[in-house]
Amino acid sequence: MSVVASRPASPAVPFTPQDAPSYKEFGVSVQAVASRTSSVSSYKTNYTTSTAPTTVYSPGSPTSSCRQFDSVGSIVKPIEPVQRRISQDVYDVILNSLETFHKAQHQTGCTTCFQRDLHALSLTCRAWEKAVRPRLYTQIHIVGNDSPAQLKKYRLKRGSRLKLLRRTLRERHMLANLVRELRVPQMDMLFTTTKHSAQWEEYRDIVASVVMVCPNLERLLGLSIPYHHEFDRLTHALSTRKRLKEHTWVLGEAAEVSEMSPRSTSCPGSLGPSQMFEFLDYHVSWSNLETLMLYGLNENGGLEPSLFLRMFDLLPSLKNLCITSFNEDAFADSTLLCLPPLESLRLENLPGVTDSGLVQYTSRPESRSLKSFVLVEQNVESLLVISKILSSLRQLERFKFVQSDKCPVMPSEGMIFQPILASSSLIYLHWDVACPDPGTALTQLDSLPFQHPLKQSDTPNSHLAQSIFSAGFPCLETLRAPNDVEPPGVLQAACRPIIKGQALLRPDRYSLPRSSHGSVSTRPLALPAGNNLTSSRIRAQTFIDMAAKDTENGMPVLIQDYSDNFIPDVAMASQFEEEPEREMDDYGIWAAAERYKNAPPETDSPKTVYEFRMPTFMGRSGVKDPMTGASIPKFLLRPDIPGQETDGGLIGWKHLLASNQSLLYATGTGVHCFDNGKNIPNSPPIEEIASPSSTTSRFGWGSLGSRSTGTPTTPITPNTPMSNASSHALPWEKDTCTGSWNHKMGRDWWFHMERDRPGNSELITAMQLF
Repeated sequence: MSVVASRPASPAVPFTPQDAPSYKEFGVSVQAVASRTSSVSSYKTNYTTSTAPTTVYSPGSPTSSCRQFDSVGSIVKPIEPVQRRISQDVYDVILNSLETFHKAQHQTGCTTCFQRDLHALSLTCRAWEKAVRPRLYTQIHIVGNDSPAQLKKYRLKRGSRLKLLRRTLRERHMLANLVRELRVPQMDMLFTTTKHSAQWEEYRDIVASVVMVCPNLERLLGLSIPYHHEFDRLTHALSTRKRLKEHTWVLGEAAEVSEMSPRSTSCPGSLGPSQMFEFLDYHVSWSNLETLMLYGLNENGGLEPSLFLRMFDLLPSLKNLCITSFNEDAFADSTLLCLPPLESLRLENLPGVTDSGLVQYTSRPESRSLKSFVLVEQNVESLLVISKILSSLRQLERFKFVQSDKCPVMPSEGMIFQPILASSSLIYLHWDVACPDPGTALTQLDSLPFQHPLKQSDTPNSHLAQSIFSAGFPCLETLRAPNDVEPPGVLQAACRPIIKGQALLRPDRYSLPRSSHGSVSTRPLALPAGNNLTSSRIRAQTFIDMAAKDTENGMPVLIQDYSDNFIPDVAMASQFEEEPEREMDDYGIWAAAERYKNAPPETDSPKTVYEFRMPTFMGRSGVKDPMTGASIPKFLLRPDIPGQETDGGLIGWKHLLASNQSLLYATGTGVHCFDNGKNIPNSPPIEEIASPSSTTSRFGWGSLGSRSTGTPTTPITPNTPMSNASSHALPWEKDTCTGSWNHKMGRDWWFHMERDRPGNSELITAMQLF
């Protein structure tokens, strides 16, 4: 549309010389231009308000105005589409439901299918693209192996998805700023015997290049390689991320020592000055780091106490700290006392940390903020140390204590008052402590755990049970005690009964002896030892069944009739049924006379109708103790990771390193991640497995009592399979997805590489160790 001014053929207003001064009037008319017709029609179609001017301009017209020809001022603001008026919360609910359909248990989708649906939603309109964009790029999880077709298409050997992601993030910086968490796929290559193969360096450098294009990266999952104090691109790339919140150090001995350390005599294997400066320089930019994991290979990570203290000073936001496998020269009581205020602390296999050091640390003001405290294999000698720890940490909510080599005991002299162990804030307790005499703990049962009062003994489990009975833990909700063997079942008796009386899981029937044929009811009365949760559940189920069959120690029940002369028909019928049948005449006279003669004398005392004893049950009923008001905890016998029953079901470093491919790296390069073979699941020798014709069970089950001949031996723990990664499972046991559930529009579109479902491909995070 265009406006053209022209001289009219006749004046628009008659001219009178007396009305106005002498001038010539011009009229304005609107002429449509042919090239703009389509735009005018489309504009009128979209908006109901017409923008075509209809008034002819005249200087003498009192109502004429230039704003009548202003198309912008005359247009009413258009109504926004529905997609733009929907709040972000509605989109989040829809996306959460879609993620549940793909990733929930017993669903047919996987992470790849979910990401494809998100990509399809982002192509519908700008509103959906804005809602889906953070969900796609805030947490990037690349699961499974690369597709061979994709590798062939881009002419790559490996890492096609990582390279495509790197290209996208380099081209679109707005998407790169959204990345907070990156999970890299598992490396699908064969390691060589060399220390650093070319394939490993190539894969590590690809990951490092992706990290460099993510300025706001907070976590890198799926890859933690050992660091031998040599420069590598991945460690350097992570050191430049200023918003990094979590990091795992797997420290080994320095490969090459260019300079001698000043403390080489007092602390063998310590770093030189240049290596110490380089290691500390990695922490300069980590002002937002909250979780730090330190693991020393073969108890020698090349660190010394001064290096620990300088490192902690560079991390002002540190909240969660885990220190594992460092010798007494690197980490001792002096280093422990200089720790900053933390919320979670895990100390594992530190010979330099003593009982006095633990007591002094928990007495300092810096330890009062602890909410989670884990002690694993610290060889605590006195039970009073644990009592001091629990009483000093006023905000402690989670406490895990594992000690399999040494049993903490009470001092022989002095008087003991209960509760010895007490905490007013503790909610979760994992208690896996060795018993004083594990060889004969389960061979004989002097007292049953469901009999009251319980038999007391000078063992850690007995003292803990007495502390729970004495209201030492008023807020305790969950207790996991996989080594509840001395006294047997004493901790289970201090907790609530297990729901429905079923402690065994379905896979546990395969760990029963062969004589039971997988049946729980026909299994022999035997108790396996060990802290394997399968053995723990079998022991718990045995005590539950024994209590259900006990009618001597149960609660007596007496049903009496307080009516005057009324005898219930049920009681009369039962009385006559017990007597032999008598002869009667045709009118029943003899029966009536005999009944009158044997009738009891009429008294005011109630008549006993029925008297019996209810079976006992394992545990204490209720949620709170009616006498003290303290909470009665639940007895938990489930592992942190489904299927991982060893080590009391507790997540350890072997799970974290296997999940982050550190074990794969160690396998190929010959680095031992566990000193002396600790915490490595070993299969039993072939000669130890009994033959099928043997009368002794292959699981080493023993009988209760003294009927067995020879020296009594404690049954061993049933051997259960363990798989740290889903890739080690058998082919027929894998639960994978290829996108075949959605092959309605053709296989080529929805088909993807066979990858594990979310339940089988979940990573072990660092926070799960606390």
